[in-house]
Amino acid sequence: MRQFAKLCDVGDWDDADFVRAVRGVLPERDPLTHIERKVWEFAMLALFLEQTGRMGEATEALAVGAGDERIVFWLANRLGRVVATDIYGEGAFAEREAKGSMLDDPAAHAPFPYRENRLEVRWMDARRLELADASFDVVFSLSSFEHFGGSRDVQAAARELGRVLRPGGHAFVVTECFVRRHPLNAAPVDLAVRVATLGRKRRRATLRQRAVVVEVFTPRELERLIVRPSGLELMQPLELSLSRESWSNVTRTDATGLHPASGNYWPHVLLQADHSIFTSVALPLRKPI
Repeated sequence: MRQFAKLCDVGDWDDADFVRAVRGVLPERDPLTHIERKVWEFAMLALFLEQTGRMGEATEALAVGAGDERIVFWLANRLGRVVATDIYGEGAFAEREAKGSMLDDPAAHAPFPYRENRLEVRWMDARRLELADASFDVVFSLSSFEHFGGSRDVQAAARELGRVLRPGGHAFVVTECFVRRHPLNAAPVDLAVRVATLGRKRRRATLRQRAVVVEVFTPRELERLIVRPSGLELMQPLELSLSRESWSNVTRTDATGLHPASGNYWPHVLLQADHSIFTSVALPLRKPI
């Protein structure tokens, strides 16, 4: 099996099988030009389902924090059942990827024709899934866990992900991970600021939780907040190395927008926010039988 537990890396585009997967999900794009994290997420999920034997009509899959991303429509053409869940019409993404209209007319959001009888779209909070225990063969979440709230919210969503997965089932979580974290972007520093200002600043900070609500996780936090609470097994050790090519175009983010080092949008893999650098990370998980 290929290495799935890893950081998004420009070097992945050197792999012919990976490029094939990109072309399969996004045939209208040049895979060797549009090197970006979202493309990586889709291709890695597709390859994971292929290699675990889940890409077929017998598979029932749940998407958590799904929005209206093309992958749910693409999978509806390949799996027996896909259930897309999100807090549609509410929250920070209500006017973007998770519009309420997705509940009433998902076909209007689809980028291509799909098997409408294979896709269900439901309003659901990831922290409290209104679904029976052990009801899906596959559960996946792409770039959503970091938006679920603080540490307890992330842990609750992880527990729910594991609960609804059938024994022997597979889960695939993609979220954000620090590549280089500056010491100032640490929970103890935020807590010190909170104490020094008598709680006027960084009110959410604790010894183990940074003040920021939208999270970028450390590798230890991935284990503590997602893997362990889920009750699932991480299928491979997490690989945290990056190729030299990934560092060629670090994109600085601030209130004014995106500022890639090269001046070109692609490759769009490493981002710098405040003092720290991060990218996407994939967690391939399996539920013990």
